[in-house]
Amino acid sequence: MNKTTEFTGVRTVLHLSPAVCAAALSAAQQSGQSLQEWLEDRVGYAMADDSVMLDSGLDAVAPWSLACADLFAQVANSAPEALRGRWALLYERVRLERSLWHEPRQTVEEIEAGAPFSEPYILLPRLRAAWSRLCAATFCV
Repeated sequence: MNKTTEFTGVRTVLHLSPAVCAAALSAAQQSGQSLQEWLEDRVGYAMADDSVMLDSGLDAVAPWSLACADLFAQVANSAPEALRGRWALLYERVRLERSLWHEPRQTVEEIEAGAPFSEPYILLPRLRAAWSRLCAATFCV
C-alpha cells in the first residue's frame, strides 16, 4: 500500500521566464532546499524587508516578518502564557516541532550540586527558517 503525503495550502501558478525559473531552481538546489521551500523563504524575506515597516514602526510589522519571529521567540521562551489567540496557536505549532527547540541535558551530579535547572528554549535561527511556513499555517487559514 502506498502512502502519499498530502499538503494543505494554496495552489499558486507563477508565470516565470525560463531564465528566472532556471536561476530559482539552481539557487534552491545550491541551498539544499526544494523549490517550494526556497520560494517561501524568499517571499518571507521580501515581506520582512518592507519599507512600510521603516516608515510606520512596529505597528506596521506583519506577523510573517522576521522582526515578529524575534519578538515571538522572546515571549515564547520567557512567558508563553502571555500569548493569546492565533499567537497561542502558533506557539502550540512551534511546541510540536521539536527540531526548533534546544533541550539542554543535565546530569544528576549537576542538579545535586545546585546547578540551576535548564529549560528547553526555541532556537531563533531554526524558528526564522520555518517562520513563513508556520505563519502561513496559522494566520492564512
